[in-house]
Amino acid sequence: MKKTSKLIISVVAIILLVVGIQQGLKYFLQGAPRPFNAILISGNTESVNKGKEVYKDNTKYTKDYKYKIVTNTGKLLDENGKVEVGDDGKELFYEEKNLIITKETAKKMLKDQVLRVLKNPGSGSIETIVLESIPNIDSEKTLYFNNDNEDKKLEINGKEIPLEYGSYSWIGYYPSEQGVLIVTDDQTYKSIEDEEKDMSLIRFAKGKKDLRNAKDKEEINKQLINTQITEINYANVE
Repeated sequence: MKKTSKLIISVVAIILLVVGIQQGLKYFLQGAPRPFNAILISGNTESVNKGKEVYKDNTKYTKDYKYKIVTNTGKLLDENGKVEVGDDGKELFYEEKNLIITKETAKKMLKDQVLRVLKNPGSGSIETIVLESIPNIDSEKTLYFNNDNEDKKLEINGKEIPLEYGSYSWIGYYPSEQGVLIVTDDQTYKSIEDEEKDMSLIRFAKGKKDLRNAKDKEEINKQLINTQITEINYANVE
């Protein structure tokens, strides 16, 4: 083999090695790829419709959902059950927000592949996979999805609703800033007096991005900056 050919092979091998190391380092620092080809936008009807209009030229289809937000507050208790107080001597309170959807909406979201669950709970990894089923979805129980597997209650209009643990799951790639996901029956949902809000899935007609790339998220934010969307999330659907 000629020296020139050997040199070319050596250079190519070194380049491949360097690329491989770079990709491995990127995986280690940023985790597994988190591709998305769709976004989830939330807010009032007007804002969500504006968001749809922004992507009208790159939309394969949209899916629409409804939800409500319930906020519970209470006194913060210490491990002995006593009310905690601050440095000023005043009692401390907590605020807990919950994003409520009906069971029919949850089934629709399962089908649309927008519900995600931690792949390896307790490992510290942020890698998620599409949630494929919800145990007890057809029961009369109200289900909550969070990281603490324990009995809970949700207060709605002065009435305490017992909650059963579902899994550590949420809508889209990131847990919503609007609250912990709760799935309930139609009657309980209708009894919530808070304003109903809109959420829409916009599946891109073309293009796939990666959430590890800050520029990809920045591009989405810039395009929706004037819509007054409450929250933007991401999904990867077939």
